[in-house]
This record gives sequence, C-alpha cells and structure tokens, in this order.
Amino acid sequence: MRPELVRKARQEAGLSLAEVAAGEVTRAAIHLVETGRMQPSLRTLELIARRTGRPVSYFLATDPIEDELRVRRDELERLVATEDFRAAIEHGRRLLEHDLPPALEAEVHLLVGSAHVRMHEGSRALPHVRTARRRFEEIGDPLLLTEALDQEATALFLIGDPRALPRAVEALERCERLRPPVPALQVRILLHLGSIYYQQGDWGNAARFYEEGLEVSTAAPNPRHIAMMHDGLSVAYQQMGDFPAALAEARRAFTLYAMDRDERSLVRIEANLGYLLLQQGEIEAAEVHLRRSLELCEQRGLEHWGRAIVLCPLAELHIARGELDRAEALLEEAHAIAVAGGERQVAAMARRLQGRVHLRRGDHERADRSFQQAIAMLGELEVSEWQRDCLMEYAQALQERGEFERSIVHWRAAAEIGRGRGTRSGAAMARLHGA
Repeated sequence: MRPELVRKARQEAGLSLAEVAAGEVTRAAIHLVETGRMQPSLRTLELIARRTGRPVSYFLATDPIEDELRVRRDELERLVATEDFRAAIEHGRRLLEHDLPPALEAEVHLLVGSAHVRMHEGSRALPHVRTARRRFEEIGDPLLLTEALDQEATALFLIGDPRALPRAVEALERCERLRPPVPALQVRILLHLGSIYYQQGDWGNAARFYEEGLEVSTAAPNPRHIAMMHDGLSVAYQQMGDFPAALAEARRAFTLYAMDRDERSLVRIEANLGYLLLQQGEIEAAEVHLRRSLELCEQRGLEHWGRAIVLCPLAELHIARGELDRAEALLEEAHAIAVAGGERQVAAMARRLQGRVHLRRGDHERADRSFQQAIAMLGELEVSEWQRDCLMEYAQALQERGEFERSIVHWRAAAEIGRGRGTRSGAAMARLHGA
C-alpha cells in the first residue's frame, strides 16, 4: 500500500473521511489507512477504490523505476494545467517511449490528447484519446474512462465528425452514474454537448444543455466554463428570437471573460454584444462594441483570427444605415480572411450578407449568385439551422420580386430542413434521457 495515494485520491474526489467510509467501515479506519498506521483488507481497499473512482492498482506500491515515471507523469499533468501545451506534448512523447504500466500509459495518452484538444488539433488528439479510452475500459477505471470519452467527443467535434454527439452522450451517461458524483466533469461534458448542438444550429438543445450546465456548475464553479455557457446561451437565445435574454447572457459572459482576460473570447463577445444591440435597433451603441472588438483584434495581434467575425456584423450595421459601398468593402475583406483561414461558416455568412447588399441595389443576378453560394456552403458544412435561415431569407426575396415558383421551391427546402433537424435531434434526446 501507498497510504499517501489514499489521501490524494480522496482529496481529488472532494470527499471527507466519513464519505469514503460510507458506513461500511469507520471514519477512523480510513484515517489509519491514510497515515500508514493500518494495512487495509482487500474489501476495505476495494471500498476506497470504488468511492474515489480509482482502480485498486492505483494504491499499490511500485518499484523505483515506476515511481520515477509517475513523477514525470505528474510533470506532464502540470504542463497541461498551466497551458504549456507544446511542452506537454513533447514531454508526453518522450514518456511514451518507455515501457509503461497500462494504467500509467493510459494516463499519459489522455494528457497528451487533452493538450492537442486544447490546441484545437482534433486529428492529432484522436489516436491518443482513443488509446486511453481502450486502456481504461480494460483496467476498469470508470472516472478516467469518462474523461477519455469526453476528450474523444471533443476531438471528433473539432474535425466535424458526426460521431462526436453519440460519444458525448455516452460520456454524460457514464458521468451521471459515477459515485461519488464529479460535478466539474459533468459541467464540462454538458458544455461540450451544448457546443455540438450549437455547431449544428440546433438552438433549443444547445440552450438546454448550457442551462443544465449552469445549474450543475453551482457545485463546481469554473469562471471560464460558466462564461462559455453564458456566451453560448446568448447566441442560442438570439437565434430563437429572445433578444433581451440574449443580451443579458452576453453581458454576463463579457464580465467573466474580462475578469479572465481571455482575449479571443473578448473579441467574440464584443462582436456579439454589438450584433444584439444592432438587432434591437440600437445602432450607435452597437457600433461602439463592434469598433472595440476590431481594436482588440489589432492590439492583440488577432487580425487573422477575429477580424472576419467582427466585419460581418459591422457590414450589417452599414447595410442598416444604407451605406452599401462601405458594407460591400467590409464583406469582401471578411470573405477573403475567412477563406484564407478556413473559416467556411464565416465565409458563408459574408456571402449571405453580400446577397442582401445586392438586393438593396436591385442587382438580382449578383444577389442570386451570392445567396446560392451561401446556401451551398452551409449545406456542405451540415449546419442545418443556418442553411434554413438563409433559404428563408432568399425565398422571401424571390417572393417580393414576383418569382413565386422559385420562391416556393426554397420555402419547401427550408421546411424540409426543419423537419429533418427536428427528427434527428429528437432521436438524440431520446437516447440521452431514455424517453
């Protein structure tokens, strides 16, 4: 036995001595085990393992070489925690060159995969998190298996793989069965599920998971995760037409991002606040936020990442003012940046807004071309709700200029997307809740 690992596992699980004892042994017995004054029976050791979510092998003594490898594993964990991801990946690569015990090998793969995920390198993360998942299944470690499933779902999400959703659902189901519960992990999985539905444009389910995540986060508050859920809710509410609620959520997210000094998130949330104010007709207030967002891009060297995101709502502001030349110039710039950076959804948004500019000018040929390009791009990306909205706007434009047959075709296409999306998301929710 390594008694210090009993205390470490208990503390990491957030449990008291009495909660580990669980009425099956005395609190004093757990204390004696932790201080090395008593060797536990196998039954007691299995109880400790079950309550803390660790395998029995975690608590057993190892040889000096394995102890040294565990020290290096702890250094890998520190590098990931301090967000030195490149150093973590290199450190993990060197560690994996050794013949590691199965549990230690699985932990190293999980940490390296997590570092790739945090750098948005989904394809590089997948081999590591999948290896970790298989090892934890073999070992029978329910907590770390759930962690690995969550990371695998996130890696799949990053590369646009539809298997992200069932993996995340499986992670949540396993997390809800953990005893004792692990609220911090549950919050993270709920956040990822909300993000998957957000990416699909399924705003109702995205909001549902973000709201549930905020409820659970009261037991495990993490300002960054809370900010991200308020941010996601802001967009979900605005897409569902509840602009006052969306604005309130955006302001909550802005306050938390400002405290955390998350530069990229501040750029996005300033742009979102500007967009929300614009939708409510507060054009002057909207411009303040949008200009501030552009300034942040320039000050922090984020022009290539964030500028396209800001230029689209800024162009929409100029369309609202009737300043069509200025709007078109901004949209051309936004489209070029988005294409160069592989941000295809932003590129589609720019094309849709260009269609709106051409409509205002009465240039139907160019408007048709821009809308059709946007609809095709959104279809390829499989973001059904975005595509449906674009189809509806184009159908309305065709109807207003008297092209009724073409208008009906696009209205029907939009309606078909709405029916298909409802069926798919309903099936996913049925799997999740056992309905």
